[in-house]
Amino acid sequence: MNARIRAVLESKRTERVRLAGLPFSEKVALLEQLRDRALSIADSALFQEHNPRGGKAWVLRERRAGHRP
Repeated sequence: MNARIRAVLESKRTERVRLAGLPFSEKVALLEQLRDRALSIADSALFQEHNPRGGKAWVLRERRAGHRP
């Protein structure tokens, strides 16, 4: 395991401890922010619904470098 991966894993452990120590109300607020962000991403023009077999899946469309919708 190289130093960069060790640093990432340690950072994740530290963040988990920090999140575990938050009061419940702050955790709920974080979840609301994550939900809002997920809904915003799902509504983005970069995503399209893909339904080849009757299931529901979201696919990130590729775009040309430097091109912004």
